[in-house]
Amino acid sequence: MKWPTVSQFYDGWRRWRLESTPLTIAFILAIGLIAAAFVACPYPPMIDYPQHVAMGAVLHDLWAGDAYATSWYETNAFTYNAGIETAIALLSFIVSPELAGRILLSLHVLVFAAAVLSLCRYADRPRWYALLAVPLMYNHITGWGFANFVVALPWMILTAVHWMRIVDGDRSFARLAGVLLMSGMVAYTHVLVMLCLCVVVAVVSLEVLWKSERWHTGIKSLLVPAAVLVPAVGYSLGAWYWARATSTTVWEHSWAEGQDDPLWSKLRHILYNASGNFADGSDQALLAVCVVLAAVLWMGSQEQPHGRMRRLALVFIGLYAVIPKVFIATFHIYQRFLPLAAVFAIAALPASRERWVKIVSTVAALVAVVTGANLMVRFMTIPQVDDAMAIIDDAPSGQSLAGVMYDVNAPGWIREVWVHLPALYQVRKRGVLAYTFMRNESVPVHYRPGKEPPRPPGGFEWNGQLYDFEAPYARAYDLLLVRSWTNKTGQVIDPAPWVFKGWQDQVRLLSRKGQFYLYDAAEANRLMKSLDR
Repeated sequence: MKWPTVSQFYDGWRRWRLESTPLTIAFILAIGLIAAAFVACPYPPMIDYPQHVAMGAVLHDLWAGDAYATSWYETNAFTYNAGIETAIALLSFIVSPELAGRILLSLHVLVFAAAVLSLCRYADRPRWYALLAVPLMYNHITGWGFANFVVALPWMILTAVHWMRIVDGDRSFARLAGVLLMSGMVAYTHVLVMLCLCVVVAVVSLEVLWKSERWHTGIKSLLVPAAVLVPAVGYSLGAWYWARATSTTVWEHSWAEGQDDPLWSKLRHILYNASGNFADGSDQALLAVCVVLAAVLWMGSQEQPHGRMRRLALVFIGLYAVIPKVFIATFHIYQRFLPLAAVFAIAALPASRERWVKIVSTVAALVAVVTGANLMVRFMTIPQVDDAMAIIDDAPSGQSLAGVMYDVNAPGWIREVWVHLPALYQVRKRGVLAYTFMRNESVPVHYRPGKEPPRPPGGFEWNGQLYDFEAPYARAYDLLLVRSWTNKTGQVIDPAPWVFKGWQDQVRLLSRKGQFYLYDAAEANRLMKSLDR
């Protein structure tokens, strides 16, 4: 085995260097702060993310042959929405599932930075332009916790860069193998990200054909680039068909299919849809500064923008404008195109090297560092996160639990971060949940046939008032994790009379931490079952 030489280490380091040492330090510091925030925060503020950790933990237990897991669940290997769960399951042989997930989120930040730098190098743009992308590393979609989409996106950008180099004539084995492997990983991780890669391929292919003197010459030049993506595209199509052919799941939100926001609203809220996570709007303000800096570069330069990057940016902003909000049984579709439109727009900026650009780059570096520091502070000061972690630890293991959330927001955040807190019970205590993503068709873990417990009404995980303790489905859940609400004076309201509707004398309070209450309702459930008979 040959160890890397000093020159190879230096070549690798140079890929992270910007045009000056201060700019490089600012970039490394900014992405280092963001990556560290994801690792250090015990509960990353990403709405759906805990469900992905739970599925990764269950998948790990299945691979380890855990008797409890195998009695309830089974694997679903042929799917297109399983990258982060699979990685969490593998890492969980070394660290806890929660730490494994946070490590993967941290690595995602580094891959995002590497992808933007790679895109700038490909377009022959100044590398410091990557500073403008730092506010996108914790974007609106990341805040929603669409974990597979989030981790696949930078890999898709890297795949697109290397694929475009193949189109431009680099047919080396390493390049072809890299695209083959990365595109396969993207296809396994998230199908919509794979579709975005196909959009890039379509735009670039049409450009090649348009510029070719003869159509057959252009088609011939695209045969190898197309062939290297065939396995990934074929896998995506096969997994998509298989999910629908074998699924017994009925999408509970089918009424929302095709729902959209008007174009004026999309344009008016574009900064929010790109980065809206903090209640004070500081993340949107920092992104707005980067937009202004990009406009200065665009309008103040005598150079030309990069044609291919400009076309890709326009296509993805066009998709943002025309694709519905709810599409193909998936929420928040159009917002997902904004990060791609932004990074391609950054790579399209004219390669300005005028003297005044030093001022612009300095401001960009300052914004990047402030973005990283702002994120770190907010991640480490999420209100009541210690209470949330403690209430999960107080729960007994191996039982069934329903989360009844009357207040899903955390002060200072737009994100409803407590919606899927109950998923951590499954991670730490191997219990069964009233609401879980494992009932969805496209995930890597499913209930075994006949094992799924009764489902509460759709949307109850967001609105505790929809949970009816006296309904037949509620008999299946002996533990209730309740997040109460506060009155105008800030006093926490005892939720028991509202949750249990007169049965509170038969319910035992196991723990209370701030606004979080944990109840044992086994006795009340037993009495109601006897009355049912």
